[in-house]
Parts: sequence; structure tokens; C-alpha cells
Amino acid sequence: MSTPNDPELRDVAIITRVVERVFREMIRMLVGTMSLKKLQEMIQIIFVEEAEAKLKQESPGKNVALGDLALQTGVDTRTIKKTKAYIAVSNPIYQDDNFLDGFMPLFKVFDLWMNDERFFDMLNGKPRKLQIEGEGATFSGLVKAAIQSRGLTTQVVLKRLKEIGMVDVDSRAGTIVLKQEDNVFISKNDLDLLDVGFTAIGDLASTISHNIQNSQFEDAKYFQRGSWNYQFDPEKMDEVRKVIHSYLRETDIKSRELITSLAESQSQKGQYTAGISMFYFEEAP
Repeated sequence: MSTPNDPELRDVAIITRVVERVFREMIRMLVGTMSLKKLQEMIQIIFVEEAEAKLKQESPGKNVALGDLALQTGVDTRTIKKTKAYIAVSNPIYQDDNFLDGFMPLFKVFDLWMNDERFFDMLNGKPRKLQIEGEGATFSGLVKAAIQSRGLTTQVVLKRLKEIGMVDVDSRAGTIVLKQEDNVFISKNDLDLLDVGFTAIGDLASTISHNIQNSQFEDAKYFQRGSWNYQFDPEKMDEVRKVIHSYLRETDIKSRELITSLAESQSQKGQYTAGISMFYFEEAP
């Protein structure tokens, strides 16, 4: 039986390992904010778009055959046709209401409770107090209207909403009240951190991609370096972080001054974005 140590699988194993590591770190940040279903949909759309762009770059002026796309993506041509048809008539993913709808099951529950007149009192501008069980304008009815996935029962949703402090439940009366009317599934602070974090990941990936494409042309490559050591005492890490952070803050000030001095003073259409990024990392044994 073949193993990753076999020569023909060694390269595949390396790629699998590094992709898994990157995806695992990204998914850790996404769990609870984006459903697996939506992530799969997004990856499929982007993969087809990028595969087609790569093939067009290899053969400028020629149409890309579905068979070639199937070979690049490992997806059958019928699925590729559906994906391309979606891409042709849709807005960018982040502006597509159909894609954003149901981004996370709890988002949909919250959205209906705050916007559907069956569950929201338009006159008072408040989410209604709901009976937990029953048909119609009850919490059970709300969950059924918001979520069609098997296994996501009223009790599962109720348990999670109680855990994160979104609702007050009167067990005697069998009622539930939405006590948090602002969407707190992603706090403003967390959303800002996710935006900054994924932007940095995207910038680093862009530099790596550029350097791979220009691996034979040293002068065309972007600067990309890292320095690390495997021999740090866990009990001394507070001091290590303090010293390194002080160094990086000083370097950051110089970098900002440099990047500002090189940029144009006026903003105009068609200008490039360029920057210098720095980050510190640790890995536990």
C-alpha cells in the first residue's frame, strides 16, 4: 500500500500538509461565524474562476474548454457549467444577497426575528416575546422557517442562544425573549480583527504567489523573509515578547515613514497599493 514516503506521493504530501496548516488556522477563526456549506460554495466559485483565469493566461485569446476546467478542478463539467452560470449573473460574492442569505444558521434566526413581522412588532419596533413550542409565530416556528438543515432542532438552537446570552427564557410560561437586539454573533471588535487579519493573510499569500510565478527572476520578486528559532524557554516568553515587540514597534514607525515618503501626495484612479507588513508568531511544542 502506498504511503506518503513513496517518491510519487512525497510532493503531494508536502502540498497537503502546508494547505492543511493554512486552512486549519483560517477555519479556527471562521468557526461560529461562517457555515461550512457557505465556505464550500465560496471555494468552489473561486476555484473555478481562478482555474479559468490561469488557463486563459496560458492561452491568450482562446476560449477555455469545460474539459480543461474539469481537469484543473477535479469537478465534473455539469457542476462547472452551473458554477459558471452562477458567476455570469451574480454580483461579487460579498454583494450577493443569495449567497449571504443563511451565512450562518444563527444569523438567519436572528434576521427573521428582527425583520419578519410574524416575529417582530413593527408598531413597537421590538422583537416579539414568543412561545417556545407550537406552530405559527412561535420560537419553534421561527427556527423551522429559518433553518432547513436536518439535526438543527429548536432545542439545539435554544441551547446555543442561551449559552451566548442572546435570550431570556421563562420556563414556567414557556416563553422566550430576544434580549440582545444588536447582532452580537460577531462583535464589532472581532469583525475588525477578522478584517485586518484576513487582509494580512491575503497580502502575504499575494506576495508568495507573485514570488512563485517569478521564481526564475530574482529582481522581479517581492521581499519575503522570516526569521525564527526553535530554542525558547517557555518560562522566559514574556520577556522575549516584550523585547521583540519593542523592536518591531520601532521598525514599524520607520516603515510607515518610508512608505508615506514614497507615495504620491494626491489620490488618483489607477494607483497601486503597496505596503510593508510585520508580524510576530509563536508555536507551542
